[in-house]
Parts: sequence; C-alpha cells; structure tokens
Amino acid sequence: MSVNNSAMRVAIMILLLACMALPVTASVYYTSSANQIITKGDAFSVSSTSAKNGPVAIWIIGRNYFDTLSVTPDREGNFSVTLKPTTTEKFSSGQYAVVIQDPGPNGRMEIESGTDSSGNLTIMSRGKIIEKIGDRKDLKGNVQPVVAYLLDAVNLQGVDDSFLPEYFFVEEPSVHFDQMDSVFKSQLFNQITGEKLVISGTTNMGPENSLRTHIYNRDTNGLVISNTIPIEGGVKINRWSYQIEAPGLPQGNYYITVGWTKSNPTSTGMANFDVVNPGTPIPSPPENHGMENAVQHEEFPTFLFLTISGVLIVILIIFAVGKK
Repeated sequence: MSVNNSAMRVAIMILLLACMALPVTASVYYTSSANQIITKGDAFSVSSTSAKNGPVAIWIIGRNYFDTLSVTPDREGNFSVTLKPTTTEKFSSGQYAVVIQDPGPNGRMEIESGTDSSGNLTIMSRGKIIEKIGDRKDLKGNVQPVVAYLLDAVNLQGVDDSFLPEYFFVEEPSVHFDQMDSVFKSQLFNQITGEKLVISGTTNMGPENSLRTHIYNRDTNGLVISNTIPIEGGVKINRWSYQIEAPGLPQGNYYITVGWTKSNPTSTGMANFDVVNPGTPIPSPPENHGMENAVQHEEFPTFLFLTISGVLIVILIIFAVGKK
C-alpha cells in the first residue's frame, strides 16, 4: 500500500511540474472610451489578473503608430497600465491592435521589436530580424498583417512566448443628437414652453469625461443658459442627456452646442430647435391655398361652357323639328 502511495505522490508531483511548465496566458481586461473604441484624447487602460511568467510586453500597432512598453506584474500576476490622453491624442483614425506578449515559462522574451540600419521598424527573434515592418508613416489602417507576423513567430524553434491580440477603432471625439426632425438642417423636434425640456444623444467619449452645454437664442445669438452634464456608459455607445425642468424655456428659436470640456473643437455638436406654445395651430402651407384657388377659378369657366353648349343643342333640335 505504501508503495502505491509513494508512486501516486510522484505522479502528482510530475503532473504539477508539467502544469507549471505550460505557458500561462494572461486574462486581460480593457477599459476604453466605448465598446472597442478609443477616442483620441481619452485615457485607455489595460489590466490583467494572471500574468505570472514575469514582465509583460504590450504592443500598440495602428495607422502611423508602432510602440511597445513593458509592465511588471505583482506577485499575484496583476498589472495595470494606462495610456494617457497625451498618448492617445497622437493616434490616427482607423483600426488599432493592442497585443499582450507573455514571456512563457522561461520568463524571457524571445520576440522583440527593433530597427534596421535604415531606422525602419522590425520584428526580431533573439537579436535577428525575422520581419521588416517599414517606416511608421507607412503603416496602414489594416493592422492585421503586422499582428500576423507576431502570431506566426510563436512557431519558431525555441520560442515559448505567447501573444493575445485585441482590436480597437480609434475615432475623433464626436457628439450626436437624438430626436432629429431634419438632419440636413440640424433641426430637432419642437419643445413645448411650460413643459420640461429634454434633449439627448450619443457620444464616443468615455464616461470619465463631462460635456459642456450652451443654449443660445437663434435670433440674437445671446447665451441663454450653460451647464456641465455627465456621460453615461452604454453597451455599444455612450449616452448623454440634457434637461431643464418645467417651465422649460419661453417661446422662441434656439440652438444648443454640446461639447467636450477639453479643448478639442472637433468634439462639439450643434443643433437647432424651436420652443412653441402648447396647442399652437399649424397654418396650412401657402401652396395649398394657391391650388385650391386655382381649382375654384377653373370650375366656373367649365360650368359656363357646358351650360351654353346645352342651350345651343336644344335650339338646334327645336329648329330641326320645326322644319319638318
């Protein structure tokens, strides 16, 4: 029995050692502006809970952008790194890849980024160039071919690194409105004076930001009211809502601007709206009256023509009968 127990202990030890030798893929979490969206000028965070093979490399690849950085996890394998707004504002619109590189059981990175004698970007394996990427400014919006070089590198002999890619789209900050009556004219549906005013929309900016709203009188360009409102996180896109409690605004013509509190002019949206009295009758379009009048004027000549024609026919019949 003791022999069997000893054999079992040895088998368990061998199994544990084998498991320890397997590369551990980190469980990675991303915090971006919205679902798979990095908004230029927003912070972008990457974190993990199980990176236990040593320092981790993070590759960031996109249009005109190529960079790597190293992060050392704590004893439990946790790490967190945030790309600051000063970094993301350098991104160009398009697809980006964030690739996590785990060094594998030996704790060493066999695959690294580098440059050749001309200063062009390369991917290297233990000091030797295995792929030439080219100049940063030549990197296109489709980053998947470059990521494929990294994924193929794990098949090289003596390489136990692993790569975990995630794809995002980089966008300019923007604000959009709901309740559009005319997109061409940027015209919202009417609001009713005496009632609560509600204007809402969407944005690709992250919930950690705030939006600044300004409402102006469209006739005088005078500022009526301004406020700061929060951004609410959404599943696919983030939302915002601006409200003025009853009685709202007096009757008039207005426009509203909603923009980032940061100094980025491309992030401001604008829309027109009118505030009308409740029960205000909607006048008929002038062209309808014109058509009705035209029909009325046409009806009298037609009636007169038919009447005269009928009288003439009766006279002709009487004259014909008299001759017989």
